[in-house]
Amino acid sequence: MEKFRLIENSTIVQRIGRAASEIGKPISYKQLAGDASTRIYFRVTFQDGQSAISMVVREPGSNEESAFVEIQRYLENLGVAVPRIFSHDAALGVIILEDLGDDLLESLAIGANTKGLKNLYMLAVDTLVHLQKTPLKHSLRCRAFDLAFDEMKLMQEMNFFVTHFVRGWAAKNPSSVTIEAMNSFFHKICKELAAEPRFFTHRDYHSRNLMIKNDRLYMIDFQDARMGPAQYDLASLLRDSYLSLPEDLVERLIVHYLEKADHLIDPSHDHFRRIFDIISLQRNIKALGTFGYQVSVRRLPRYLSSIPRTAKNISRNLLRYPEFRVYFPALEENILQPAFSISTDSLK
Repeated sequence: MEKFRLIENSTIVQRIGRAASEIGKPISYKQLAGDASTRIYFRVTFQDGQSAISMVVREPGSNEESAFVEIQRYLENLGVAVPRIFSHDAALGVIILEDLGDDLLESLAIGANTKGLKNLYMLAVDTLVHLQKTPLKHSLRCRAFDLAFDEMKLMQEMNFFVTHFVRGWAAKNPSSVTIEAMNSFFHKICKELAAEPRFFTHRDYHSRNLMIKNDRLYMIDFQDARMGPAQYDLASLLRDSYLSLPEDLVERLIVHYLEKADHLIDPSHDHFRRIFDIISLQRNIKALGTFGYQVSVRRLPRYLSSIPRTAKNISRNLLRYPEFRVYFPALEENILQPAFSISTDSLK
């Protein structure tokens, strides 16, 4: 397996070198930790001391990276901070991007004091409001406007969760009665979410996809953007699977968002908060499906540590609404118990 990886990386480095030669002479390549996709990232250093990030798709010529390129241009035209594209070779499946450094929101937040944490997340919320409000003022469009979190898409994510978390990672075989109860719950929340007004959503607007450079917040990994509820990205940010925020800060940030979000059709605080909680539920359950897939299929154990935190978010929102109590036994057995059973030893 290791030999295969070395051969694969050697081939990938050759592809990167050919694409990067348009902007300079590469002298070193360092592979970076990737995301949950199959894309591969390297930091390329050039002879003049400058550096860039290469994003590589596994199958050159598949045009898989076209969504990234199109949405990057859309966001750049909106005035949203995204990495610049220096070079794109579709035949090689390589994009050479601006190097934003290593300051993820996640790493900065972990080391921040109370005031610093609040300032970081205020900046993230303000950027989100700009992302949602600006498209309403002009006619710019991209492929994200042709995709939506409709009921079918939301349910696909719930089915993925059952396949890869419940049946896959947790190795459970729920009874037909339990499956019926879970599906009833999933249909209930997905139908409600699909009926909401839709706005441009990054889709994964969380601490590992936001970076700080020169006191400005940049978005990365935005190629899966689509239309969804206004609360979608806010829920991604504040109910993050990778980082837990103090509850008093979460509440302050929701209020801050609402004070600035005059683009909402119905800015009722009660309705907004309900949809925020329900989209948090759906997103966190979907995230468990992703983690189950990454651990059990792709054999990437680094996602294990995110499972208990994600389950805690789910538990909090389930208990907030009495109408969900009827589903709690099925959800506790197939979500909460497996997730909270992860031992400290298994995370080492």
